Amino acid sequence: MEQLAEKTGVKLERAQYDPEAGKKKLLFEINHLTAEFYHYLLTRHPSGKNALDYLKNKRKLSGEAVKEFKLGYAPETWDTVYQFLLKKKYDPNDMADAGVIVRKSSGQGYIDKYRGRIMFPFTGMDEKIVGFSGRTVLDRDPKYLNTGETAIFHKSSFIYGLNKAKVAIKQSGAVFVEGPVDVISACQAGIRNVVATSGTALTAMQLKLIARYTEDVIFCFDSDTAGAAAIQRAIELAEKEDLNIKVVIVPDKYADLDDYIKADPQGAKAAIKNPVPVYDFFVADALKKNNKESALGKKKIMEELGQKFSKVTSSVLLDHYIKLVSKELNLDTETVHGILSGKSKPDADNLSEEKDEIRNEGYTLSKRSPQEYLIALLLKTPLDTAQSILYKLAQKDFTNPVLQEIFTELKEYNLGRKRKFDIKYFSNTLSEENQNSVNELYLWDVEHITEEPRRLEIELETAFARIKRETAKKELKELTDKIKQAELEKNTKLVGELSEKFKNISERLL
Repeated sequence: MEQLAEKTGVKLERAQYDPEAGKKKLLFEINHLTAEFYHYLLTRHPSGKNALDYLKNKRKLSGEAVKEFKLGYAPETWDTVYQFLLKKKYDPNDMADAGVIVRKSSGQGYIDKYRGRIMFPFTGMDEKIVGFSGRTVLDRDPKYLNTGETAIFHKSSFIYGLNKAKVAIKQSGAVFVEGPVDVISACQAGIRNVVATSGTALTAMQLKLIARYTEDVIFCFDSDTAGAAAIQRAIELAEKEDLNIKVVIVPDKYADLDDYIKADPQGAKAAIKNPVPVYDFFVADALKKNNKESALGKKKIMEELGQKFSKVTSSVLLDHYIKLVSKELNLDTETVHGILSGKSKPDADNLSEEKDEIRNEGYTLSKRSPQEYLIALLLKTPLDTAQSILYKLAQKDFTNPVLQEIFTELKEYNLGRKRKFDIKYFSNTLSEENQNSVNELYLWDVEHITEEPRRLEIELETAFARIKRETAKKELKELTDKIKQAELEKNTKLVGELSEKFKNISERLL
């Protein structure tokens, strides 16, 4: 080749080997083979039968949907994927870098990262698989286990389903939902402009990516408290990106969009096609969270709405919501106008009795929330003690989406750590927006507790018990609403099942 180039006078450019590009290519290969293997196990191997039955019968996903999204199954065995890739001559270090295996806690050898889980490949815009999300089929925590940061996967800028939804998004805007199952369920129902963040709270980088395709963003998260909090935070981020924002409110009787679609596909489609203005959501959420019949409840509602409506410049829009809120709270329009327009603040007079009640309910260990306090302690707790608490908690125990992500990453981080906690390394595993939050929690002055083993044990158990109690109370409220709905529908079987659950949870509170 060199001789020919010399004779013809052509300058021969020597290709430069790029080790980083070579490494990425290798990780893509590993992910592709692993996804194919998972898909084979789900659709054609006896080990995946129960998982496939779950997807088809309980989740109502068709065979076409399973194939289109290349869903798979990771068996319960310890090293099936590891051995499969070894036979394909891949190095264990590269498998670990791809995130499909992890080193054993003993430090000797490797095991599969995903076991007993339905697998959702994370596919990039170039149709290459960058990572995975695994959903437990055995009620194991965490419910979802996702690929961590790798050379080819950056969760703060990845959007699940965007590779399939981009054309529909250009036409109809982007609908953000909670996770992969919601996306697949919506696509199966003919709603193709749906995407999910998958394993992280919505980030500014994800919104910047969506803004390349549309200015119209619709948020449709779960109907529980955490879902509402996630929408509130998402709206704040979207406003900074100057996007047009609307919200789909999932009725309380449905846990998520997937449930809504299965029970009432036409209603779900109509809700997505006709989302409510963002200020309708603010009002509905404030009314849902607080008791509008009490003076303190009204004060909290008005404080919250006063902050939200302070940016409204349209007098017509403001007048509409003043009338709406006045009617809901049975307050005169002049009072509501003053607060929503930012000219006055909610009056705290005659609320001393209720304020004392709130003060007495305050958390004895910390004036902050028990959820924040527990995370702050765990960040400085020895490994063995931290793991014993982490394994007893689930993501649903944290109502704040920021704390949910920190908890999930902390749990995964502790799976493989054998050295002292490194806050800088751990912080980098979080989305950009949540790094400041974890750094603030790490600065809490709790060393006087964490350095005394007995006191630390008491504080951890007390905070843990308080959080579990809050979770149980939330579950009881949700069950009460579902029982009422089932009674209205005269579904005696469902009433019985829900009542039994209510009884079991109530007994835990005694």
